Amino acid sequence: MRNKYMSKLYLRLILTVTLIAFLTTSCGLGETNGIVTHTPTASLTPTCLPISLSTPEGWSISSNLVVILYDPRSIGEGFLGFENRETTTDIVSFVRKIAPKLVKPGDQISIFQLGYSIYDAAQVTRLSSYTNIPPLYNTPAPGSTLTPIPESTTVGGFGPVQATNEAKVSQTQRAFIEEQFESEYNCQKAYWNDNVGATASIWNITATAEVTDLIFRLESDFERFLKNNESIEVPFRTNELYYGGLYYALGFATRIFQSDGAGCNKYTSCNLIIIDDLQTWGKNNPDNIPIELNGVSAYVVMPNCRDIDSTSCQESINYWDAEFEKFKIISTQYWNGERAEINLLEVIRR
Repeated sequence: MRNKYMSKLYLRLILTVTLIAFLTTSCGLGETNGIVTHTPTASLTPTCLPISLSTPEGWSISSNLVVILYDPRSIGEGFLGFENRETTTDIVSFVRKIAPKLVKPGDQISIFQLGYSIYDAAQVTRLSSYTNIPPLYNTPAPGSTLTPIPESTTVGGFGPVQATNEAKVSQTQRAFIEEQFESEYNCQKAYWNDNVGATASIWNITATAEVTDLIFRLESDFERFLKNNESIEVPFRTNELYYGGLYYALGFATRIFQSDGAGCNKYTSCNLIIIDDLQTWGKNNPDNIPIELNGVSAYVVMPNCRDIDSTSCQESINYWDAEFEKFKIISTQYWNGERAEINLLEVIRR
C-alpha cells in the first residue's frame, strides 16, 4: 500500500515539474545570473501619427522682389546715414552697402541708375536667388498638463461610493491621455532630431553661401556698370534726364514687376526703393512712359531734404503722391537721409 502511495506521489511530482517547465517556456520566465526573471507580454509599439510642428514666429517661406532706383547727383547738401551711425555723401557707395542686406535667399533684386532713357544703359544689376527655403519648425514642447479632477461634493446614500468609482474612472482616463501626450511628444522629438534639426543646420550653410554669392555678384555688376556706364548711352543728355529721369526709371521698374504677366501676385512683397530728390523737368509723365506698379510698396529717400517738412520738400512729396496713386502704388513712405539704412532695413526685412 505504501509503495502504491509513493508511486502516486512521484507521478504528481513529475507532472508538477513538467507544468512548471511548460509555464516557464510559454510565459517568458527565464534565468539571469541564477535569478528567475519574467518578461511581460510585448505590447504594440505606439505608431507616430503625422507630425504637426509650429513654425517659429517671424519665420516665413517668402519670395520678395526689390527694385532700387537711385540718382547719384541728388545728394545736395544732405547725407545718408548707416545703422552704425556713420554717414556718406556718396549715393552709389550707400546703395552698394545696403543692397545685400535687403535680400535673403529666395529673393530677387534689380538696381537702376537714373539719368538714362534706355533700359540696358540704366540697369546696374538684376540678381535672382533660386534657393528654395525649407520649412523649419520650433523645437517640440510637452503637451499641456491636464487640470486637476475636482473633488465630489455628493453626500449621503451611495453618493460617496459613486463618487469614488467616478474618480477612479477619471484617473484611468487621465492616465491614458497623459500617456498619449507623452507618446506624441516623443514622436515629435524623434522627428525633430532626425529631420528638422539636420535640415536647419544644412540650411544655415546653404543660406550663408547664397548670401556670399549674392554679395560677390552685386559687387561685380557694380564694378562693370561704373566702368562702362557710357557704353550704351551717354547719361544726362536732356533736361528731363539731367533732373533724374524718374519717369523712365519707373518704366524700367514696371518691366521688372510685370516681367511674367503675373505682377506682384507671385511674390510675398514687391518693394520699390527710390533714392532721389524727386525734382522733375517735365510734369505728369510727358513722354507717356508705360508705368504700372500695382501691388508695389514704395519707400523714398530724399537725401537733399535736411528737413523733410520744409515747403520745397513737401511740394515734391505732394506732387509724387498724386503720380504714384495714378500708377497704383499701394503705399508710400518718405524719409530724408537720417537713419536711411535703418529705415529701409526695418520695412524691407520686417
